[in-house]
Amino acid sequence: MNKKFFFPTERENTMQVFTFPEAGRIVEENPPCLCWIPPSGSHTYTVSIGCDSKEIYRAETKLNYHVPALLLKEEVEYTWNVFSEGEERGELTFTVARGAVCIERVDAAVLYDRIPSVHPRHLFFASDIDRIERMRSGELAVLRRNIEEAYRDGMPDMPMYHRDASALPYREFFGRFRDFCDRNLVACALGYALLGDEKAGRFAKELLLTMCDRNPAGPCSLLGPWGDEVGLSLARCLPSVYDLLYPILDAHERLYVAYTVRAYGEQCYIRLKARDYCQNPGDSHVGRLPAYLGEAAMVLKDSGVQSREEALLWLNYAQEIYGGIFPYYGTPDGGWAEGVFYSTSYTKWYLPFFNAVERYGGTRFIERPFYRKLSRFFLHFANPNFENHPFGDGYWCTPDDEEWPGFFAQSPLRYYADRFGPTIARERAKEQATPTIFKLHLLDIFLPVKRESVPDKGMENVASFPDAGFVSMHTDLANTEKDLSVLARASKFGSDSHRHADQGSFAIFLGGVAVISPSGYFGRGYGTRHHMGWLKTTKAHNAILVDGEGQEVNSIKSYGRILSVTDTGDEKIAVLDLSAAYSALSRWVRTICLQESCVTVTDEIEAERDVEITYPLHMLTLPIVEGNCMRIERGERKMRAAPVGDVMHLDAVTERYDVDLNEDVPSEFHVSRPVQYHAYYKTEKKRSHRLCVRFEVV
Repeated sequence: MNKKFFFPTERENTMQVFTFPEAGRIVEENPPCLCWIPPSGSHTYTVSIGCDSKEIYRAETKLNYHVPALLLKEEVEYTWNVFSEGEERGELTFTVARGAVCIERVDAAVLYDRIPSVHPRHLFFASDIDRIERMRSGELAVLRRNIEEAYRDGMPDMPMYHRDASALPYREFFGRFRDFCDRNLVACALGYALLGDEKAGRFAKELLLTMCDRNPAGPCSLLGPWGDEVGLSLARCLPSVYDLLYPILDAHERLYVAYTVRAYGEQCYIRLKARDYCQNPGDSHVGRLPAYLGEAAMVLKDSGVQSREEALLWLNYAQEIYGGIFPYYGTPDGGWAEGVFYSTSYTKWYLPFFNAVERYGGTRFIERPFYRKLSRFFLHFANPNFENHPFGDGYWCTPDDEEWPGFFAQSPLRYYADRFGPTIARERAKEQATPTIFKLHLLDIFLPVKRESVPDKGMENVASFPDAGFVSMHTDLANTEKDLSVLARASKFGSDSHRHADQGSFAIFLGGVAVISPSGYFGRGYGTRHHMGWLKTTKAHNAILVDGEGQEVNSIKSYGRILSVTDTGDEKIAVLDLSAAYSALSRWVRTICLQESCVTVTDEIEAERDVEITYPLHMLTLPIVEGNCMRIERGERKMRAAPVGDVMHLDAVTERYDVDLNEDVPSEFHVSRPVQYHAYYKTEKKRSHRLCVRFEVV
């Protein structure tokens, strides 16, 4: 059997894992999770670790990753290899960093046995409530407003989109259902548990039982053909609400709700196994489910509806994922490859599970490198003072967005800043205005937070996230009004899921105002003609087209890498290699230089034949054309885009998309979004191009 075929060295689809640690990696977790791209089929693997030409560890597993039961020495080079079916993957080297974090992984049975027979026990204990009231008085005031909003909303309608063409369609129904489930139900249950609000408790109980009346095997299922968003809300919220409302439910109601929680837990398990999630963690929706699975097992203890054997099966699987392969989109450098919009939500949904596991069993998943560094990513990419937040789907959304209320979380920084953030992160978290009401994410707001000791490096003007594939460079990140900044993407993650074919794309902000921006929207929602035919394509971004063609959409081939990021004080420079993103090119290196009042973007492009390069630039206001240059004015913020030399000419400026925002969308569901503008520069056909554009503050 051919070794290269048996052990793939490159990913073969967008769902697969990346090899980790790759050759020469310095890892910051001890022991590290060793991960390899699996061959097709089911196999037993032997994992070997060596040091000084001697094998020091060997173990077998049926998974495509393994966490060694061995602490390694810091600053020592190790080799690791994988064997199966008489073949080997090949040795790779890695080193454990000084001060690498050690995570104790407690056995599922030990964890389960430590769960106390009290309620509430999931988000917090009754003994935590006094401290929560002292620490979260502002949030409790918001919670009271949420409860009043819930009363005004009343009870949700039945979903009928699965069998009635005239009923409220799926997209509109699940958007509204989140108001009832993720917002109103959770708010009233919290009001009962934290505030002793009996009226809120009775209302939450009625909401809860009403939602349990929705057949979990019908349109609210996680497994059916009708869409999973309603089921995701129920799987997410029901375990905590069952725990919070337990004292107010009678014996029959407890049993009814417990069976519903178990039904959704079982669906989580079935779907995770059907996806073979450990081998294919690049599934955005399925990636939410391990936490919900673990939460269901924990809250159902002593309910009478689940065997110990099944509970341990679920808990072990959830812990296996969070102690190993997870998070896929969250990388060890603290970045989130799906972009800012999705990072703010997806980094909240596992927090109740993490908190409970740490409280009962002592396993501190939250201390793994990604979570410890996440507040740095949010400081650079989720700044609430910035007009939008490149990159990926939803870059234009804010917490108050009418289209996706609350999905761009209202306080993404708070939990991580409170626990791990440097002083500047905690200060930024406090500066975020308390919302009028909580829109979507309530389950993490009142979790007890334990402050960790971390080095305080202060505010950095430059940050690179090479694993996720993002660069952020600022002249004054601490002072948005004075800040000139440029953000860029060059990522090993391709253009599938909520990511775009935008390797090498950049965005420029002046005083938090978007001067050069991504373009396009969802439209009505994910999967519209505009979304797939414009937003996800290279033409919608500030990259390049080669003979009119961009990077492949929904492809692992559309990837790039960050070669270097340097900061000399006067200049901040990022060098990106985007060569692999275009089959027609042999080389494309983009260098972005930030100075006090100027951004310079230089491209070195080579091809095997003569090619024409189109250079798109997208703006949120109509530019003023000045010969071959453009002046971009956003209120008092003004910049001039000036190509250096005469190697490319301004071909067109338009507000039109290739695919209209509402194309093929019924008129009653048309959306209205701010107009965007698109400029296109073009070159002559040549094999070699050197392009340079200066963006100067005027």
